[in-house]
Amino acid sequence: VLSNLPDYLELFEKNMISRGAEVLWARNGDEALGYIGKVLKENDAELIVKSKSMISEEIRLNEHCQKLGIEALETDLGEFIVQTDGQKPYHILTPAMHKSKEDVAELFHRKFGTASNASPREIASFVRNFLRKKFIKADVGVTGANFLVADIGAVALTENEGNGLMTISFPKIHIVLAGIERVIPSIRHIPFFWQWLGVHGTG
Repeated sequence: VLSNLPDYLELFEKNMISRGAEVLWARNGDEALGYIGKVLKENDAELIVKSKSMISEEIRLNEHCQKLGIEALETDLGEFIVQTDGQKPYHILTPAMHKSKEDVAELFHRKFGTASNASPREIASFVRNFLRKKFIKADVGVTGANFLVADIGAVALTENEGNGLMTISFPKIHIVLAGIERVIPSIRHIPFFWQWLGVHGTG
């Protein structure tokens, strides 16, 4: 891929456009925010739901949306916990790793009125119900991408909570934020890369 990166990126763009999507190339975070802001304004977006996008953290998309008067809501459970507490993710894979179940129970009791001694199962159930209403109302879904598949013009995205699927299926507009290093040549390579994603994702 690295030896032929421009070719694969152009192939991805061509095939993605042929499937009805728009591909926008951003040289930096400010350009990306400009593109996203334009899409949000043109579509009168009031609520965006987000899943699996560390790039959005890097470019401070949530803060940008706040300036535009748009609610940006994290839907990954760990991300939702730290966002509710006004914090940034603690770790790229486990964003709320620094919080105990008691910390989270107390936070949700303070913010949402749930039981002060709620169990992890009860907290997860509350978040699931809370987010479901948000998914239904959301104008735009924002995700990252595990892979950009050049030969079919596709975005490959894996998840383990169901929020990724809800983020891309309920809103009418799906924005994918992905670095150019995510491109792979063919769908034939997906089984190989999925295996390595799991190994490297968990160490």
